[in-house]
Amino acid sequence: MERVKFTLTQDRSRVKHIIDISPDCWVVEIREPSRTKDQNALYWATLHDLSDRVKIDGKQYLPMVWHKYFKERFLPGSIIELPYGHIVEAEPSTAELTKEQFSEYIEKVMQFYHLHKEE
Repeated sequence: MERVKFTLTQDRSRVKHIIDISPDCWVVEIREPSRTKDQNALYWATLHDLSDRVKIDGKQYLPMVWHKYFKERFLPGSIIELPYGHIVEAEPSTAELTKEQFSEYIEKVMQFYHLHKEE
């Protein structure tokens, strides 16, 4: 069985059934939902606007560059150990942020945007 993801609703019988038929030692994880599609669309629209309207030292940057910049600036990284003892910092990700965490993240991006946009 591959990874299966369910959003809990009032009818939980299918989820219960899947749990009942799953092999022993499998893991069930229950967590807050991650960001919404609407939040993600707002975020990328903001990055595109920012790309068009913000210049740093006279230079404009692509939305993907801003995305990387804001992840590095506003999200905590994590330290991971690779084989042979190599220690590196993993790149932060917005993908698993909860709705609330992503809202706070977008707010920080928008504050930056409003402080730096050219009219």
